[in-house]
Amino acid sequence: MPGRSSSSVKIYWLDSQRVMEKLKAVARQMRASHPEIEQVLLFGSLARGEAAPGSDADLLVILSSSTQPFLERIPRYLPVGLPVGVDVFPYTREEIDRMLAEGNLFIRQATREGIALA
Repeated sequence: MPGRSSSSVKIYWLDSQRVMEKLKAVARQMRASHPEIEQVLLFGSLARGEAAPGSDADLLVILSSSTQPFLERIPRYLPVGLPVGVDVFPYTREEIDRMLAEGNLFIRQATREGIALA
């Protein structure tokens, strides 16, 4: 009697170099198409070199300004076509400076370990 096949995908290996090349290319495209983007930083496990299969890319997108609320910005800056999942955090420079002054640990870690992609 045949066994039941799993429909889930298992990833055993993450090509970090390929992922970084794609992230840099996408970040350059993002800056070219959105002049309000000052910088795109990669932070989290990929930036620390601790990524494992299934890890996503955490991107801090630093904007010169925005009139939209934070949650409404996310779809505008969410890149597509990457070999990994992406979490994007589009904050204005003013918001980041304020959060750092308030001691926000999330933003502090993201800016401290962030790798500039574009």
